[in-house]
Amino acid sequence: MTQTAEHQADETLALGLMSAIRSEVERTCAPGAVDLVSVTMDVSARVEAPADTTFETRIDRRTRTIAFAGGSALVGGKVIMTATAVYSIRSAG
Repeated sequence: MTQTAEHQADETLALGLMSAIRSEVERTCAPGAVDLVSVTMDVSARVEAPADTTFETRIDRRTRTIAFAGGSALVGGKVIMTATAVYSIRSAG
């Protein structure tokens, strides 16, 4: 396995999708803090340079201590990647 200084296009897209999902979870769970418990990603198409990327996020379910969320990365209107994630919620204070 080789070390690379830059992320591949799909890795950059995955980071952006996870960031978008986390932002939605943090907004929904505020003022509590959230910690990632697990994530599953599915890539449906290869992308060389993700231009015109949009992210769609959702909260699937939320309890007092856990949030289930997900989202999609779209390039040119086509779903390229989907993710589901579970976050634990820590109460504020």
